[in-house]
Amino acid sequence: MYQVALPVQALAPYIESYWCVYATEHAPLDLSVEVFVDVRPDLIFTFGAPYERSRLDGESLTIDYSNLDAQRLHPIRITQRGQVVCCGVRFHVGGLAPFVERPVHLWNERVVGLSEVFGAGANGLCEALQSSKDNVQRQKEIFDAFLVQRLRVKDGYQVFQALRAEIEASKGEQSIDAVCRRNAISQRQLNRLFRAYLGFSPKTYSRVVRFQRALKLLRQDPGCTLAEIAALCGYYDQPHFVREFKAYAGTAPKLRLGYYPADAPTDFSPNLVQFVQDRPGE
Repeated sequence: MYQVALPVQALAPYIESYWCVYATEHAPLDLSVEVFVDVRPDLIFTFGAPYERSRLDGESLTIDYSNLDAQRLHPIRITQRGQVVCCGVRFHVGGLAPFVERPVHLWNERVVGLSEVFGAGANGLCEALQSSKDNVQRQKEIFDAFLVQRLRVKDGYQVFQALRAEIEASKGEQSIDAVCRRNAISQRQLNRLFRAYLGFSPKTYSRVVRFQRALKLLRQDPGCTLAEIAALCGYYDQPHFVREFKAYAGTAPKLRLGYYPADAPTDFSPNLVQFVQDRPGE
């Protein structure tokens, strides 16, 4: 029903995993996925039932085509019912940029068709994946071949990754001025790199890093107060923490207390995936 595969080593710095989920003939699925803000784009290939993509502020789309669900600053919920047949690529932060020709900020907050992202080659990719819809190993081979062929590390990308890693290592608490001084780079240059390869500014990325740290702490339930978590994560005070958390998670911090899987990724918190029920065929 749900399977995950890892990319070849050459792609590992950019791609966390490939995944597929599918319903068997006699067991349609009822699937719900909450996706918090982590500024990661996803490639989603859907070949069965359409899915609902809802912003937690109420806006909803019905999607029945394969797409790039680009980096965004609002949480979403995806629900899908029936004969689910889909697969996808989960990128690391900034991981999409080496595979596309255009600056990634052009797709901020958007769901776009794959031909806009990859050109005519997207059609062949979709057809190959659809023909192996329940075989994650075969899909992995298809993804690997397609993405290795497109991999181009542009000038400036390694500089961006080093600066991004520095911001993350500081847990989002280092000022952007300090990052610029330490690396002898202007704020304008730094912003240009982040917009081209991440989509958002370094200051925005710092906010997301703080949020993700707070989310992980809450899910692990450290046994301290929200005010203490706010201080640990570099927020001015508890109200500031609560406002930012609601903006990026869609709920108050206390509602995310006490859950974090033992095998969760160590870089950013995972999406919350729930198979609501496996409904038997009628």
